Amino acid sequence: MRKLILVILTFLIYTNTLNAQENTFNNIDLGLGTGINYGGFGMSLTYVFTPILSIEGHCGYNFVDIVGGGALNIHLVPKNKTKFYSLTWKSMYGYNAIMKNEHGKLESFYGVNFGLINEFRFGSKKKNGINIGIIVPLRSEDFKNTYEDMVDSGHEMSDGSPVLISIGFHIETNK
Repeated sequence: MRKLILVILTFLIYTNTLNAQENTFNNIDLGLGTGINYGGFGMSLTYVFTPILSIEGHCGYNFVDIVGGGALNIHLVPKNKTKFYSLTWKSMYGYNAIMKNEHGKLESFYGVNFGLINEFRFGSKKKNGINIGIIVPLRSEDFKNTYEDMVDSGHEMSDGSPVLISIGFHIETNK
């Protein structure tokens, strides 16, 4: 495990060093879209530290509540302002399910989510883009307990989709 961590850190530092000379980062990326990484229907705000690392906050409306979350993004295909494509591994905590509880009221649940996001940039400066991704939500104990309570009380339930889709439009801003 230590060797794997060392290899990953070496790769991140190497990639960052290569791209640092040709790109200026520390940009903010504003996104609008749908998916749990947008809080249902909402927005995301991403701060890009380097071509391979960014953090994100997001909020939106999921037809029940205003919800939100945050993410650490590792760009597996590093962001480069002259390229049109980037692939991102996203590790998130935030909203990841809604379900009716035993009182018939819809309830939002939070948990850990992991995803792969394909980013396609366009325009002469590659500042605008479309993100399409797949996200795997890890359901919380609270979700599982509510689900079991509902099934035990005779309700027919679906335990949720194991893979979710995310689609968004992004605009990159300079410092």
